Amino acid sequence: MDRRNILFIILVILIAGIAVYQYSIPPTFNGTQIDPPKQMPDFTLPSLNGSTQLSSFRGKITVIFFGFTNCMDICPATLAKLNVALDKLGENANDVRVVFISVDYQRDTPETVATYASKFRPDFIGLTGTQTEIDSVTKDYGIYYKLGTPDANGSGTYRSGDGTRPARPARDDLVYGPTAC
Repeated sequence: MDRRNILFIILVILIAGIAVYQYSIPPTFNGTQIDPPKQMPDFTLPSLNGSTQLSSFRGKITVIFFGFTNCMDICPATLAKLNVALDKLGENANDVRVVFISVDYQRDTPETVATYASKFRPDFIGLTGTQTEIDSVTKDYGIYYKLGTPDANGSGTYRSGDGTRPARPARDDLVYGPTAC
């Protein structure tokens, strides 16, 4: 065997070793751990099937995402990523609920929010409410949002949230993610 072949074999072994090492490193997660976890208050909001209460998801991991159906980038991208994440969980996805709460009480109805959320995954739950209901939930969860003035086409500018905060109610896991729409 000539010198080139030996160097090539050593290089292949080195690359394979690096690849195995990289895949053996546990993933790092970014974010802030809230310790001790904050108790999350229960709420009830209108949905397509009547009223939905957060406590009805006890025993399931619940991801709450705040946004609005006319969001052009962050909201659909995040819901699509949540869909992919649940696909990767396989059968364990049955233990997770994704709740999309629209803060656009002026334009979004329980029907439009349910239709929007289910486009990403049939079991995604869409909720909205009146200004009073949305203000109460967003205040309890530390979510900032501001509705802009709609233009002639009914479009408006909106802002909400500034990060992701995990939290856990008394016995069950709950994760909510305020958006940056």
